[in-house]
Amino acid sequence: MQKKMLAACTAFCALAALMVGCTDVSGNGDSQTPVNMTAETTASEEAAETQPAETETAAEDTETIDTTAAGKTADTTETTAAVTAEAAASQGTVGDTGMTESEWVAQAQQMYEKAAQTYYTYLCSSSGFTYDTEDTIADDYVRITSCDTLEDAEAPYYAVFAKSAHASDFDGMLEMSDDKLYGRMGDRGADISYVSSAVTALTASTSSQLTFAVTSSYEDPEDGSASTKEDTFTLVLEDGSWRVGQFTMPY
Repeated sequence: MQKKMLAACTAFCALAALMVGCTDVSGNGDSQTPVNMTAETTASEEAAETQPAETETAAEDTETIDTTAAGKTADTTETTAAVTAEAAASQGTVGDTGMTESEWVAQAQQMYEKAAQTYYTYLCSSSGFTYDTEDTIADDYVRITSCDTLEDAEAPYYAVFAKSAHASDFDGMLEMSDDKLYGRMGDRGADISYVSSAVTALTASTSSQLTFAVTSSYEDPEDGSASTKEDTFTLVLEDGSWRVGQFTMPY
């Protein structure tokens, strides 16, 4: 009778253990801890809800940065353009030439140097043409073989100088005879004390003439003494192009 009561008690204890979720496996001595499934489910749901919110926040931050950067770039570009336009407007252009005073001074410097080189080549030396020294006429004129007419000979010169201001520059230097072109050969040395010339300012302007101040520098090769000379240089509008008007050969 006692054995039957012991067996019934053991069975009742086992059933009670199953009902409260605790199991004691005495066969190997290990214990198992119950898992709280409700807690795990709640944590997963919270993580899932949190992740999209963080992603949306990051996206909004990126858009804010991009928009701000674009705004700064646009502002910088507009400011730079405004400053450049203001600087150009403050100086203005000379008449309707489309060039500022400083631009004309730089252009005049180049044209002045070209004028000096051209003047020396054609009027101070014999290097402007080639000659046949065996074919001569009176007054020391020698046959020019590089050109056939007066117009051809003078064309390079009057591409630099305004003919209206320099029409007589070749007087006594070129001659046509028997449909052949002759010229006087003559060379003179350059001023060895000459150093340089600088166009310093635009002093006056009209729709057809620009006037500039020029300073030429000299240095005596013997004692090294220095000196300067002031001249006036003009550009005149002729046949739609600016050419050299008033000019004084500096060397």
